[in-house]
Amino acid sequence: MSNARRWYIYLVSAISLQAITWAIIALLRNLLIFGIDEEAAAFQVAVLIIGLPVFLIHWLWSQKLANQEKAERGAVLRRIFLYGMMASLLAPFLANIYDLIRRLFNSENELQSGSYSRLSLDDAVIYHLIALLVLGLLWFYLYRVKSEDAKIIPEIGGNATVRRFYVLSFSATGLTMVTIAIIQLSRWVMFQFGDINISSTNDGLMNELTRVIVGLPLWLFFWRWAQNLFDGDREEERTSALRKFYLYGAVFIGTMNVVVMSAAILSDIIAKLIGAPTSDGEIRVPLSIIIGSAILWVYHTFVLRDDAKVDETTRQAGVRRLYAYLIAAIGFSAVIVGVAGIFTVMIQGVEYSFGGSLLNLLAYSIAGILVGLPLWIIPWRGEEIQSTEASPRGDDARQSVVRKIYIYFFLFVATTTALSSSVYVVYRLVDTLFGNDAPTFTQLAEAIALIAISVGIWLYHGSILRRENKLEKSARDKKLRATSVIMVGEQEKFEEKLLLKINEEIPELDIHPLWLPVEENTNLDILDKAELIIGASSIAFSGGAVWEKIIATSAQKMFTPVWSEGWDWAGVPTWDDDELIEQTLFALEQFLEGNETRFFKPAGIGKIILIVIALIILLLIMGIPVSMIF
Repeated sequence: MSNARRWYIYLVSAISLQAITWAIIALLRNLLIFGIDEEAAAFQVAVLIIGLPVFLIHWLWSQKLANQEKAERGAVLRRIFLYGMMASLLAPFLANIYDLIRRLFNSENELQSGSYSRLSLDDAVIYHLIALLVLGLLWFYLYRVKSEDAKIIPEIGGNATVRRFYVLSFSATGLTMVTIAIIQLSRWVMFQFGDINISSTNDGLMNELTRVIVGLPLWLFFWRWAQNLFDGDREEERTSALRKFYLYGAVFIGTMNVVVMSAAILSDIIAKLIGAPTSDGEIRVPLSIIIGSAILWVYHTFVLRDDAKVDETTRQAGVRRLYAYLIAAIGFSAVIVGVAGIFTVMIQGVEYSFGGSLLNLLAYSIAGILVGLPLWIIPWRGEEIQSTEASPRGDDARQSVVRKIYIYFFLFVATTTALSSSVYVVYRLVDTLFGNDAPTFTQLAEAIALIAISVGIWLYHGSILRRENKLEKSARDKKLRATSVIMVGEQEKFEEKLLLKINEEIPELDIHPLWLPVEENTNLDILDKAELIIGASSIAFSGGAVWEKIIATSAQKMFTPVWSEGWDWAGVPTWDDDELIEQTLFALEQFLEGNETRFFKPAGIGKIILIVIALIILLLIMGIPVSMIF
């Protein structure tokens, strides 16, 4: 089936299925609970009369095609439809269970809003059971269809990714509900002691118990499903980047909550020790968040430790690095802000008295440094040790895009801060020469302090870049000198330009040309010693002893698809000689770096926009927790 037809069939099926599902639920509720509302019933019947045949025609059409073509059952779009519809049915199913249990806990009170706010307990039970019955039956039917498809075409590749997204999304939903409930319940328990007692807030307690009753089975079911997939015989489940993203996401959220709330408590303790005025903040509120988040953090850390027994893939390493550098960036930002805060206190203390606001700033700054230092040092030290290794693992760590973004981000911040502060200092001095008011000691000192801090940050990260550049150059030169490359081809314009370009771009590479046709006394044994043989695709047309020798060697072969009269290359774009040389050089660089060879595709406008959006989100992620601390 063509993709266009799939999109049409499954899109119409999805829309019509949703329409008839909620029309059935609304009609049954009207008939059994509210009494017949003729106008509403007419609309619901109309939806069923039109929507049901539309759905059946398109769904049966898709089923017929699936029965005729075995491959259709394995189409990714079909699996997206099935899991998407199951998710759209399961989400309101869970919401109705939550509302039903909540109503059973609180049978005396009316529900807060909605057309059912006036319903008695019996009617409310029927109201939710109708939705649960319809949604549950449809979910079970689609689950059976999905299971039958999986028996015929196993869920691998894109289908496995769709399944993982479905499983981990609902696992995350249940986990969120349980974590929130733990936080609220622990807070409720702690507030039973002390000056403030909230034992009368049973309504809130029932909400959290309901959240546990719904969220805990939801999380256990889907997380157990995810664990069974991980423990199964599919290697792609153990090397899934999406699973690592889920786990590191949970650890990151738990870590940040613990750190931010710990900083709030610590700053309050320091403020009391140094005699700063405090707001008498309630420690039980942040402490309850620490308890719930610590459970989230510790559990998923142990899961990650068990997962670490499996060899880490490149994508998984990328997710792990993203987590490590995010934590390190937030910790380092907190340290920088804390140091800047201490400088501000010291400078303003010279000109002004150490009042309550300065002491409070000092408490916040010290707390930021104490919390930020371990948050930065632990992940940063781990990545630093890896980046200094003279091994493929170390090369991969040094070449990581996330690491480059981290280092250049702080270089950028340090540079712009130093520049703007320097401009401010010069501006105020020049303005004074023109006869205007001179800047105060505090104004100049704070700007100079920012310059000093920025220069320190710049020098530190600059030294890291210089060290890594030396390591990369040394490792690269050593590898290039040890790599023997033979270029085979006719001594024509393309081959000569390619050889010239390689010598210009990679002068350290040991590359020898073998021009065709070869002379009779040419020693072809050099091909046996080569690690890589490159050339134009026309080599294959030449035949003869050279081609037979090339086939017999164990060297890696890399040929450029040069167009010849009467020959076409399926799936290969039409490039001119300069573009072909760039592609060959790009492939050669990948081979020398030990990476999988793929063609170079310039970034389009869509990719550039996505990169910009990702960078903005990254900056927000790093900035929000720091702003919460200070």
